[in-house]
Amino acid sequence: MSQRLSGLSEEEAQADNGLAKEIFDSSTLFMGRSSNLLRILTKHSPYLARWFIGFVAAARQPNLGAVSDVRLRNLATIKTSLTNACSYCSAHTSVFGMALGLKESDIKALKTDAYKSDPAFNERERAAIAWSESMTRNTAARDEKVWQDMKRLFSEPEIVEISLNCAMFNMINRLNDSFWTELESPEFNRKQGNAIAGRTVGDIEAYAARFPAAAKLNARESRPSPRNKPAAIPSRRHD
Repeated sequence: MSQRLSGLSEEEAQADNGLAKEIFDSSTLFMGRSSNLLRILTKHSPYLARWFIGFVAAARQPNLGAVSDVRLRNLATIKTSLTNACSYCSAHTSVFGMALGLKESDIKALKTDAYKSDPAFNERERAAIAWSESMTRNTAARDEKVWQDMKRLFSEPEIVEISLNCAMFNMINRLNDSFWTELESPEFNRKQGNAIAGRTVGDIEAYAARFPAAAKLNARESRPSPRNKPAAIPSRRHD
């Protein structure tokens, strides 16, 4: 099947020397490369693509804003993608998981219920995987056991971040399946490993601060509000 929507090439983005180049350069910084999905979004909706890459990076990558264990968040994205049978995202998340230390046997166990008894996964990891599968199948609202395991084993911020990564990849799975996004080569996707270390919250804050809308907001907030302005001193009349 051919990809349903065209994407922007690396050469086109660099020649643009504007918004598209910024998105591609930032994706390389935060995600190791620019995926075909990002190329589609950048070509057809660049301002949304700009926010998209920042959000995905902050939610998924290590040290860019999320406080929970990056391995837990990645397990959530892998199980979500496998449950949805999204081959594109399953490949991406599995490659990234291996860059974080997962083994081929771990990925194989995640494809079925084998992870539930696999000693490679601890109790917290098994709970996060089960929760992600339940969310993806839309049974989490009534699956009390899975929920109680999450409440017992995780802080509320951890639950939010694991759930956010699951929900985010449910959206990304739908996009890639519907667009018939072409899967890149394994070598290309292994570049994700280049973005695991050396990035900080400061990097992603600097990225967001370059957005024109953010710059305008910062400018407005730096100006004193009318209620905080010093009262004008009335001039004296000389009769």
